[in-house]
Amino acid sequence: MRITQKTVALLIMFIFLFVVGTIIATRTVAYLDAGMSGSELKGFLVEVITYVIALTGWLFLFIYSYLKGDFKDIEAPKYEILEMEEKVIKAEKEGGKY
Repeated sequence: MRITQKTVALLIMFIFLFVVGTIIATRTVAYLDAGMSGSELKGFLVEVITYVIALTGWLFLFIYSYLKGDFKDIEAPKYEILEMEEKVIKAEKEGGKY
């Protein structure tokens, strides 16, 4: 795998967004801590932590997919599907289904 400037820029952008999101979440928790009781805050923290874990998973899947090259030619899959359909129709005609 070759690391290009585009890949580095993408990773820096995601790291920046993750850091900013963490700062916002921390400040939100501090703000809510001032006006919430202990049990309400714990429930809120469980929701926030679950959201952050899920978001991190999707982020890693996106980065993996990008580095694998899935976004280089986004038009190719539709042509492959059309070609496969033509082959299936041709095979069915030869088999006597049409």
